Amino acid sequence: MDLVKIGSYIAEKRKKLGMTQKQLAEKLGKSDKSVSKWERGICLPDVSVYLELCEILGISLNEFLAGEDIEVTNVEKKSEDTLIQISKDSSHKQRYLKKIIAVLLIAVGVFVITLGIMVCNKLRQPQNYIEAVDPDSVEMKTAELLSGIDGTMMFRYNSKDTFQALYVYLSEYHSGKRVSHKRVLELSYEDVKSAKKGLIVITPDFDNFTAKLIAADEYSKYMTETPILEGVANREYYGRSATSIENKSTIEYGTEQGLAALIYGEQGVSSLPIQDITGEYIDTDNEYMYYYSAEFVK
Repeated sequence: MDLVKIGSYIAEKRKKLGMTQKQLAEKLGKSDKSVSKWERGICLPDVSVYLELCEILGISLNEFLAGEDIEVTNVEKKSEDTLIQISKDSSHKQRYLKKIIAVLLIAVGVFVITLGIMVCNKLRQPQNYIEAVDPDSVEMKTAELLSGIDGTMMFRYNSKDTFQALYVYLSEYHSGKRVSHKRVLELSYEDVKSAKKGLIVITPDFDNFTAKLIAADEYSKYMTETPILEGVANREYYGRSATSIENKSTIEYGTEQGLAALIYGEQGVSSLPIQDITGEYIDTDNEYMYYYSAEFVK
């Protein structure tokens, strides 16, 4: 979700109602500083006030999450004059039917070609892969609502090949320099057959300055929690963002592969592709980054 866009939208709707930040805060039982943070795109309101905030501003929940007004237009049109004309003119009807048949034949041809391409693409898809769960899926939307204002990142993996262990690493960067690199989670299959499918979930909790990491497969679930911005002054005012893999990636056994990064900065943050975060040094203006990577070991 675009925090800056949503914040500007909240401010716009509040001002149209002639309401101050303090007045809006009082209606919600919050402080005017909280409202100020929302409108500046530093953070989102707590999930518990979403519906009440939308009701006060006169917007829908979908509009709130999108950060803009949404107009739904559904137009259905029937060509009665054409049907009448066809019934009156037999020859015209025959010509029309020929056109319909031609169109249908073309449509069938396009469908067959499209289906063939889809089947070929399906056959070419990697059997061993890791991918981000679709952000528009019901599964992901539900997870985001349950996780709080900072959202969550969910990755699904599939391995037809048997492997012995799955490791998840966390690298911490300060102003582009890697200051630590450690294994924070392990799934071991030395004595049992490895799971073919599983999930890796990363959920930042900025209010408590922690990040939760969960790995779950067909047999079990493991969870760990790590601190973020530990000992950093004024960290509650830091801007934050995240980046993660976008496409399906083939699993490269025995190699660390980037999943996601949590990004923080006092003067703002800038996003960068996950594939650019690697090694001891990174060319970036971001003050703090927490980079998660996974390794499947045969």
